Amino acid sequence: MTRGALVTAALTLLLGSSADDLRVSLRDTAATYLANISKVAPVAGRETTFDYYDRLNEDAELLSDRSVPSGYTTEDWSQTVRQFAVLDLSLATQLLDGSYRSLVSIRGLGETLVRSSEDGTMQPLAVYVPTSYDAARPAPLIVLLHGHPQSETELLSPPYIAMLAEKTGTIVIAPWGRGYYDFRGSVADVYDALHAASQAFRIDPRRRFLAGYSMGGFSVFEVAPAHPNEWAAVMCIAGGLLGSDSRRIVTLMRKTPFYVLTGSADESIPTQYPTATAVYLADAGFDVSFYVQSGGIHRLVTLLPILTQAWNDMLAQIVRTPPPQHGNVTLPSAIPMSALKP
Repeated sequence: MTRGALVTAALTLLLGSSADDLRVSLRDTAATYLANISKVAPVAGRETTFDYYDRLNEDAELLSDRSVPSGYTTEDWSQTVRQFAVLDLSLATQLLDGSYRSLVSIRGLGETLVRSSEDGTMQPLAVYVPTSYDAARPAPLIVLLHGHPQSETELLSPPYIAMLAEKTGTIVIAPWGRGYYDFRGSVADVYDALHAASQAFRIDPRRRFLAGYSMGGFSVFEVAPAHPNEWAAVMCIAGGLLGSDSRRIVTLMRKTPFYVLTGSADESIPTQYPTATAVYLADAGFDVSFYVQSGGIHRLVTLLPILTQAWNDMLAQIVRTPPPQHGNVTLPSAIPMSALKP
């Protein structure tokens, strides 16, 4: 059995273990990680090494929490928590072992690390590869940027991500980006992840897409212009374009379609932000598709109907539902600060 198959088998076994057993694994791994943190720091980068330790303890606590966030069923939330706990265990174990999972070996949900082109550190990457993937046929790729405070493992673990990926045959990757707010300072990590996926899988060069949720929905406007020709389209979910980024977007990405999504009851990123973004881009001559989920709040799961529609539209390169006519709009100058966890 190959190492990739062994890792997959181990992750599957952990997912099937009881919540108590998974908590023990998290606590034990956290203790080992802390004891070896001075060895991990130069490999992972000193800024975020403690973040991975904190994840293990937070995951263990969450497994004991019986509350279910709005929009999830009890079963779906339980599955989500288990999955990102197992991915975080995988991340810590790979760093402790100094042996990283081969990206090409991943099928379904997995976690690996990619070497940074900036400083040589190993940076986390969550991955979903649909079971239908066949290296003989080019697949679409979506690079998905997480919110704040949120990790790449939390973003990719909900079952609806697997559902969307499986139904459309799409490979989805989510870089950690060192947790830097708005991905500023870690843009290269996103492109390192894109390059790694393009090397590991057969990706259709005409169907590479950048998407982001919450903070990630603001970050797409920072990341995309760095290499505008890499992206067939850009999706902003519960985020928006800042005035400071608008000139670069208009100058460098005029031929790029944008897909903008918002919940009408979003209590963290007011719907006015995505709406102003869509109107501004449309007025500037961009192809913009705009989606509003009636009653949708900031949790991505509550936007699933419009996410499904926009996901399918973007992959099919369909432009529809332009934003309403508002005349002149003012783009926000900063991201609203909120304690709400995506």
